[in-house]
Amino acid sequence: MRRIIYFSKDDKAYHDMLNKIDAFFKENKHKLTSDSINDILELFHIIQYLENGFTHSSWTKDETEVYKNEVKNFKKIISSFFTSLAENQIINFFSDIDYDYLKTFWLMLNKHNVYKNLSIETLKQLFREKKFSLSHVLYCKLIVDYFDVVVCDLIMSDEQNAEILLSYFEADKDREETEMFFPKSLTLFKREELILNYLNQDDVNINFVRLIAKSKDSENLKISDKTRLKARKLSEHLNNEILNRDDIISIRMGASISEDQEDLKIITKKEEEVIYSYSKKRLLENTDAISLFKNFKTVFEYLDFQGCVDFVVRDVESESLERVFVRSKNEFFINEVYRRRSMIGSLNFEIYKVFLDSIDVSLEYVLDNFVNKYLNEKFNINQLKLNLPRIESTYLEKIRTLVPEFESLLDQYKLYVEDDFVDFELKNFSTKSTKISNIPSLLDRKYVYPVNETEYQKLSYNFFNNMSYLFDYKKYHKKYQNFYQVLLYEVVNVEEFKDNRREYLQHFLENNYLKLDEDGIIRVVNKERLIVIGYLRNFEVMSYWHYPKIIRDEIDVMAESKIVNFSNKLFTKAEQEYFDFYLNNRYSNGFWLRNKYVHATNSHDESEQESDYKILLRLFVLLVLKIEDDLNLAMNIIVKSKININ
Repeated sequence: MRRIIYFSKDDKAYHDMLNKIDAFFKENKHKLTSDSINDILELFHIIQYLENGFTHSSWTKDETEVYKNEVKNFKKIISSFFTSLAENQIINFFSDIDYDYLKTFWLMLNKHNVYKNLSIETLKQLFREKKFSLSHVLYCKLIVDYFDVVVCDLIMSDEQNAEILLSYFEADKDREETEMFFPKSLTLFKREELILNYLNQDDVNINFVRLIAKSKDSENLKISDKTRLKARKLSEHLNNEILNRDDIISIRMGASISEDQEDLKIITKKEEEVIYSYSKKRLLENTDAISLFKNFKTVFEYLDFQGCVDFVVRDVESESLERVFVRSKNEFFINEVYRRRSMIGSLNFEIYKVFLDSIDVSLEYVLDNFVNKYLNEKFNINQLKLNLPRIESTYLEKIRTLVPEFESLLDQYKLYVEDDFVDFELKNFSTKSTKISNIPSLLDRKYVYPVNETEYQKLSYNFFNNMSYLFDYKKYHKKYQNFYQVLLYEVVNVEEFKDNRREYLQHFLENNYLKLDEDGIIRVVNKERLIVIGYLRNFEVMSYWHYPKIIRDEIDVMAESKIVNFSNKLFTKAEQEYFDFYLNNRYSNGFWLRNKYVHATNSHDESEQESDYKILLRLFVLLVLKIEDDLNLAMNIIVKSKININ
């Protein structure tokens, strides 16, 4: 039977362990004397639960105090046990330690200075034990410092240890990680040597090879361009081997223009193939330049219902396996939903260009007209200026025109928001490029983000996660995705909640999130708050003025309680990351389009330049759509305020 194990203060699966701790005390096991190493280490894990505020739901206040006082005695028992350990006892005990307690064992040797009783030979003997794990030692600063050279030699003795180094310093983490310590003897030179040795072996993990290729220099790892290039080539080779396997499933997507289709858009799904078909007849109904541009939003859905770019990465759309894959903390996280949406966006862009070419209209002309004429006239700006490349230019020439024009439009809009007009003399005087994250909105309350992690996460997890203790997965998972949906569409009686689930539900009743009517039916107390939580969970942001007043009022209340806060930027955080992924060197796996073409480090392959130009055009379309959305919202607020409409 598995012993009591403390995982972390954020662990949500603690109920079973608290039941074991309850049984431990009720059966008076704490009063028994034992020399078993595992019994001693188990006391440490019990201490962690009680000192981090975990208590069993059945304990009275007096019982809780009694058990917390026992913790002091546990500490004395642990200290007495370890400080009296002799060198031979450590060797004899090691093979008996439960796997879940091995890390704790090393931490206790570290904390109680027992490591000083070990000779170098004895330490090396422990290193050779079947149960030994290098990572357990690296959590122990005193041991690593004391046996600096020995630990360094141990790390360098096995190329696979490069994975520990890369995982700790380069891999992205979903949660806070316990600090590791590395010997001073393990210099930056030796660290790269270990990584290079790793790349030279036959059996490598492609995930770690990708980490090396996408790494950025830091005080802990400095990898030469030569080593990174070697990793990139190896990564491409391994990736091609995977793609050529017989068990790989391919998903095909396509887009077409139909001459006789009545519906504007038809999506056909067949096995592993998805085809988007658009009606040329319907597209031809409005071919003025303004309508042609607005099709990017109304037909191709480049922005979602709240005026946000729909191609961004959302964490909630990531599968569990995608979250655990090794990836660099320096890279732009790409999940499968993002890949699919990006592919759809690219296909729609290509097929729309085919349509525009068929009516002898260039996308450059459509963009030029929308900014220079439509935006200036409709919103009485008369100052935004856009100069797009000539059609006959080469792709390299077009890009070298488009990149500065993109930055120019950003600067112009920033000046317009700040000063209510575009001061071109000031713009031309400035030599600094404007960051995407610094472009302001006309609205102070443009976007809403969750900030109170405790309150937000509690509501988000329990009402909108299918793993919530409130959600009866076995009963409802085929019909609903979460507990909130069950409350909306089903009559849920409190009698459905038994034992621990009833106790868990009680918290939400006592804190006025839920209430019981006279028949014991569970009702939501504040529907608007849960609507806000639901939108924030699904989209990670809300565009404040796209929602009705009843929702905005609730957002205001939540802001006063510091559950959410506001941003006054033109782009959401996810949109900023999306643009930086393509334009700048913020991410190690990014396209770096701005930097490549500004510094002339771009490819000379014309097909690649064509692809880059089309990406930049799509980004330009998104930028203009975001500016129009911002201007529209500001105008609507002004109009409604004049006639007193909420």
